[in-house]
Amino acid sequence: MFISIIVTIFLTRILFLGLSREEYGFWALLWSIFGYSLLLDFGFGTAVQKHTSECSVSADWDKYNRVVSTVFFCYVCFAVLIVAFSVVLSFYIHRLFGIDSSNIAYFQKVLIMFGIGSAICFPFGFFTEILRGLQKLHIRNVIQVTFMILNFIGMAIMIHLKINLIGMVFVALGTNFLASLSMMYAAHRLIPQFRIRLHFFDPTLLREVMSFSLFAYLITFSNLIILKTDQLVISIFGSVALVAIYQISIRLASTFQRLSAQFLDNVGPVTATLFAAGNKSKMNQLMLQSNRLMGIISSMLLIPLLVYVKPLLNIWLKLDHPAGLICAIILLISMYILLFFRSSSVSVMLMANEHKILTLVAVSEAMLNLGLSILLIHIVPQILTNMGIVISDSAIIGVALGTLIPNVILAFSFNIPKTCRFAGITIKEYLQKVVIKTILISIITFCFAVLLYHLSYPDNLFRLLLYSLLSVILYLYLSYVIGLQAWERKRIKDYVHSKLAKSKITP
Repeated sequence: MFISIIVTIFLTRILFLGLSREEYGFWALLWSIFGYSLLLDFGFGTAVQKHTSECSVSADWDKYNRVVSTVFFCYVCFAVLIVAFSVVLSFYIHRLFGIDSSNIAYFQKVLIMFGIGSAICFPFGFFTEILRGLQKLHIRNVIQVTFMILNFIGMAIMIHLKINLIGMVFVALGTNFLASLSMMYAAHRLIPQFRIRLHFFDPTLLREVMSFSLFAYLITFSNLIILKTDQLVISIFGSVALVAIYQISIRLASTFQRLSAQFLDNVGPVTATLFAAGNKSKMNQLMLQSNRLMGIISSMLLIPLLVYVKPLLNIWLKLDHPAGLICAIILLISMYILLFFRSSSVSVMLMANEHKILTLVAVSEAMLNLGLSILLIHIVPQILTNMGIVISDSAIIGVALGTLIPNVILAFSFNIPKTCRFAGITIKEYLQKVVIKTILISIITFCFAVLLYHLSYPDNLFRLLLYSLLSVILYLYLSYVIGLQAWERKRIKDYVHSKLAKSKITP
């Protein structure tokens, strides 16, 4: 995770400063467009993860091979559709997006190459779900980190040699494909009985698999609308260059999410295993503890990001864009709401067969998000103008608000009450166990971070890191003293003492 964040920080800087605004915006747009290729997943990836976790209990590997082979060859068919879509879309990009006429041929070539590469990678993408289902995330992480570093080196070389987008396509998709092949090899080593064969393809299994995967698919579809459509809305109603500014805000929020939610990768498969074993009490405990842990981690990381976002963007990308800064703040807050009050409980309930109600909520949020984004991209500039506030490119603020508003409404009207009903507790008990102490500690730390900001503005990297570190240290200290119960403090002390004892060299 740490390596991923470091790579993201430096790679974003290299690309943002090494490419033109139109090139960087188009690169972000490509990932948004082809992010929709996940729609062809039909939820099979999540179903494979669930089947893998359950088969680790039942050991029915014959059926497992038929399920996975069926999914794989369905994906091969879908890959053909991705290529066809890429070719057709390439003829219309000048009409759909605000692209300079002199660059149309160049961007068409990049689009087709990106589409073909995505199609090649697509059938192999679910092997990461198999490793998740086996709870072998350390293997997945080693593979991802290795190819992440190779991708970073390759991208830097492409920018240095001025090959830009065409070279970047080969590097990004090439490393992605090799990472998937490495995960496929690891899956074969971990499950000796695992086979993918054409004669294992069993259309009759599709109905059984899709009884779960279709709902997971609709949730994925809804999340794609929430995460990927903002860039499309901006490019259609604004320009590709504006996508570049907005993409930085999204990148900051997604980096915050990756820092906070690393442990969530294990929550899904652990829940599936507990559900298969019928252990409801452990699932309840897992839900509440993961909610609480997510709140502690996300609050700790949000405070320095939120308080020091302006100097951070200035130092990191030499970016001083008021509308971009406001979008970054809005999206950070939106991601915090998602992490603290929604993400871990959704991970648990999805694997506990609560997928139907989760699907209904996800689709409702996606539609509301899209509608508000389209509406507010036009209305917000008018409102600001009427208030006498002049902010250049303020339309993108409306798009960010279109993401935040549905997220907040559903977190407090659905997710928190549903979590309480699932765990068999009242909302008051939930607030006492999960929320109140974390919020109190966050307010104290936030005030401290703001005080540092006003005492001496962090206009260089050293001061920015120092202030962030001091804020995190204060937060951790308050969490230990106020946030933890006595038995939790004792367990931490015992753990530290055991590690120190092991580190001592005995005669």
